[in-house]
Amino acid sequence: MRWGIVGTGAIAAHFALALTRVPGAIRSAVASRREETGAAFARAFGFGAVADSAAALAARDDVDIVYVATPNQAHVADCLAVIAAGKSVLCEKPLATTAADARRIVDAARAAGVFAMEGLWSLCTPAWQAALADVADGRIGRLEMFQASFAVAQAPATMPRLFEAAAGGGALLDRGVYLLALAQAALGDLTLVQAQGRKAADGTDLDAALLLRNADGAHAMLDAAIDRLGANMAVLSGSHGRIVASEPVNAPRSITTSRRDPAAAFHRPTGMPGLKARLLGGVKSNRRIRQLHAAFGGGTRWFTNGLEDEIVEVERCVAAGLRESPLVPLERSVRTLELIDQARALL
Repeated sequence: MRWGIVGTGAIAAHFALALTRVPGAIRSAVASRREETGAAFARAFGFGAVADSAAALAARDDVDIVYVATPNQAHVADCLAVIAAGKSVLCEKPLATTAADARRIVDAARAAGVFAMEGLWSLCTPAWQAALADVADGRIGRLEMFQASFAVAQAPATMPRLFEAAAGGGALLDRGVYLLALAQAALGDLTLVQAQGRKAADGTDLDAALLLRNADGAHAMLDAAIDRLGANMAVLSGSHGRIVASEPVNAPRSITTSRRDPAAAFHRPTGMPGLKARLLGGVKSNRRIRQLHAAFGGGTRWFTNGLEDEIVEVERCVAAGLRESPLVPLERSVRTLELIDQARALL
């Protein structure tokens, strides 16, 4: 399919490279407010044309799908311009900076009958799809707790938009949006129980710790930050096991599923083991051997991930005539921002 990109920043560049790795994805045009910037981006990433706005890009006959990669505060206007032109739109997360603005995008897409999706590519990756499938299949029993961290220290000088409230910055809109979407994918609709965190002088949330629960009493404990380094992994705890998603949490390199029968008896040793048992026990207690066992025979699956998974999902949905993705449903995108709105009010 033929793609257009609105914006020429870092994420736009990553997405353009991902397009080159998806067979059949055509790089048609890019939109930039500055002609020279757009022309340089087009040359660097092989786009055939340059437009000066989202509306002009979406009006082109050689564009089927538009990826909106502009700053957060511009998402609403750019998405609405694409939708008004009757084109499918993929908007980089967050869909908007508030739930009310996200609802405007969703309502406009539904009224126009066009495909729309928030660019939460984590939900499209094989790693998270495997983890969520294990939950759905009951491999760890009843899911009781979703714990996740996405905390990466950034310097304001290297990424100033993260530290500007007016630009839609902050830990919740940049990192928490991933955690809330993943937690809802695993646990269903969540209610915010508690939120604590730190704010900068302009109101930008530097970090946030959230406690949420679903209707069945299962909990989510989420930690997001832009000025400190956290665990950046997730643990899904069930009545009969757990799933560990390795760092980085938005694109795990591995998923490890472990099971334990809670009804299993606790065995008391009856005496000293024989020589064979002692030798085998020594081998099993070796740390390196345990690591190899976990990697190759202990329930660990390794994955490589990228924006390519998101592109494939969008093209699949558009080709099938769908108006939204079952992996990244629009109502969940709105609900995530409702929870962020509530959490930011409590920090």
